[in-house]
Formats: sequence, structure tokens, C-alpha cells
Amino acid sequence: MYGLIGKNLSHSFSKDIHQSFGNKDYEFKNIDSIESFLKTNTFNGFNVTIPYKSEIVKFINEIDPISLQTNSVNTVVVRDNKLYGYNTDYYGFIETLKYHNISVENKDVIILGNGSVSNTVVLALKNLNVNNIVRLCRNAKSNIDDYFYNYEKYLAYQIIINTTPVGMYPNNEDNLLFDLSGFSKLELAFDLIYNPLRTKFLLAAEKLNIKAINGLYMLVMQAKKAHELFFNCDIPLNVSNKVYKKLAKRLFNIVFVGLPLSGKSKYSKLLESMLNKKLYDTDVEIEKVINMSIYDFFQIHSEAEFRMFETEIVKLVYKKHNHIISTGGGTVKVWQNIEQLKQNGVVIYLNKDPLKIAEKKIRGRPLIKKNEDILMLAEERIPMYKKACDILIDINRDTVYHINEIKEKIDAYLNR
Repeated sequence: MYGLIGKNLSHSFSKDIHQSFGNKDYEFKNIDSIESFLKTNTFNGFNVTIPYKSEIVKFINEIDPISLQTNSVNTVVVRDNKLYGYNTDYYGFIETLKYHNISVENKDVIILGNGSVSNTVVLALKNLNVNNIVRLCRNAKSNIDDYFYNYEKYLAYQIIINTTPVGMYPNNEDNLLFDLSGFSKLELAFDLIYNPLRTKFLLAAEKLNIKAINGLYMLVMQAKKAHELFFNCDIPLNVSNKVYKKLAKRLFNIVFVGLPLSGKSKYSKLLESMLNKKLYDTDVEIEKVINMSIYDFFQIHSEAEFRMFETEIVKLVYKKHNHIISTGGGTVKVWQNIEQLKQNGVVIYLNKDPLKIAEKKIRGRPLIKKNEDILMLAEERIPMYKKACDILIDINRDTVYHINEIKEKIDAYLNR
């Protein structure tokens, strides 16, 4: 039996990853005390997560050099009644930089946080010959630590790596620790968080056209190394990369935006079974809540009132994974909706010529009294759709073509 120990493990993807590597006997165990757990432990090996990576060190009989230098153990193998401790986060971090073709040599790096994981990142960066390292934190502990409020001293640094839980599920809406716009030389934002897949920190970096990567690949690679230690085996890199890509594709939501009658509902329904994702239509969900059709709602309520319901419906789904989300044509008008949907979603704009839409018989659309109204909506909203989207699909060919195009562009986006 193998597993993961820690607190609040419901958000972890580790079980899926280890099962993908062939370990079907991998379980989660929420614990309140390391010492109590070890007295009754039946695991042959286990991973350790927050908040026990440093605390477990004192119980380890044989510790690897990386763990010794970082005072952090995240993988334990039980052999002959002895605990052997390893730090596979180090391996996962290094492999993530390689996977994304990132060189840190001679770079100046800010690390957010000074907990046990940050020690691992510091050691890895030093071994990769970075120029300068500073850890920004609330409580300074060492000579490389400084306080968050002093971040402006480091605006010329090129890399920021977040090791704090700020923005991690379920606290997705945590405020940013500081504004990124003043970092004139920033090249990379790396958040070790993987749930959500794009934290507010990463979204802020993307908005500034800065390369942004999450911690999902690091999670998979540290699990690869842990599995190899558990079973004294080697997993080929191409196998672990396939596990990563399959997991990323499954976790990401697909979010369709676009004008009314652009095909959002149609393509959502067609792709639901093809991609084995759960369909979530925001308009359908709103009608369940208001207990009437959207058309009837608009006869007695304002658009502003409708947008309030729509925002609440978005809040119910944006933290989830593996969904296809068909949004209403005006969802983009409340930008908070898009910022939230992008956290776990790839936003796809179905760009259909509004003149083609205007040729159709349009019924039951409360904001379209006459066909020319679609042109007015297009003028207002098309810039919003373009700003919101990660992928743009020009809807000008047959359905089968666009289904394949959507799938290909999703793969390309996730593998970029």
C-alpha cells in the first residue's frame, strides 16, 4: 500500500498520477500528527505534503543529500523497518525547467515564500548557477529573505517563482501579493500551484505577455521519481510526458464564447462525448435558478439583474475541472466572469460572421428584437471576445472541419 499524507488533500491530483504509472494501491490519508501516523503506518511508501515536509525529517532513518540540504522530505520508502527519505520535488522542479526550455543561468530570481518548498527551489537554482536570489515573505528567516512590501527593490529581476499557497484552491480569489506591471525585465512567472491551473498570478503575467507555467508538470515528475523509488524501476521520459499531457487535457475546461447563434451550444454538445467532458451551459443553469426562460426574465427584469445571476452561475463552475462550458453571448460583459473561467479553462472564441447570423430567423433572444440588432451586439462584443480568448476559430466551413480544428488547436495550446 502506498499513499499521500498531509492535510486538506481533496484538491490533489496525485492519486490519478500514481495510478497512471501503474500503482493502483495509492490512497490519500489526512493526518493530524506525523508521530501518530508513523506508529500505525501500514504504507510501504508514501509522499508527504503540506504541512509536514520539514517535520518528518526528524523521523527519517536514512536521508538523501538533497533532503538533508533542504530540510524537506516529500517521499518516504519503508525498507526493513527503516524510513528512507527523499526530496523528489527537486527533480520535479529541474525537469519542469527542462521541459519548458527555460535557462536560469545568470538570471536574477524572486521566490515568493520561505517555507520548506522554497528551500528546494533555492538549492536547485543555486545548482543551476543563477545570479541572485531573493525570497520575499512575511517573516524573514535568512540573509536571502526580504519582505513582500519591499518588492519594488527587485523590479529588474527576470524570474518570479511562487512557492506560497496564495491563490490555491479553494482560495482562488486571494489577492496578488503585489502588482507585476513594474517588472520591466520579467521573463518568467512560475507558480508551483497546479489547482487552479492558472492562478491570478499566472493570469496577471500572461496579460503582460510574460511566459507563465504552473506546477502540474512538476507534480507529475516528482511523482515519477517517487514511483521509481517505491518500486526500484525506471519510467521512460516519454511515458511520464504522456501522463502529463493526458492529465492536463482532462483537467482543463473548454470555455466557448461568441455571439448568439455562433455555435457555442452545438459544438459543446458535439465535443462533450468526444472529449469525455461534462457539459455546463450557463444559460440552461440560469433558467433552472430563475425558474423561467431567459426571454421571459427579460420581459420583467433588466439586463443588469440578469448579469448578476449569470455571474453567480459562473462562480459555481469555474473552480471545477473537465467541463465544457457554453457561455451566454454577453458573459464577457462582466470581465470577472472571464478572469474566473480562465483559471481552469481554455477560452475559445467561435467567430462567426454576424452578417451570416443576421440572415437567420432569430427567435427567443431578448436582446435581439430585429435581425440588425446582432450587428450592434457584434460591434460591442467582438473586441471583448478577442480579448478573452486563448483560441480563435473562424466559423466558415462545415461542422466536421471545425470539430477537428478545435481539437487540434486545444492540443497545440496545451502543448505550447
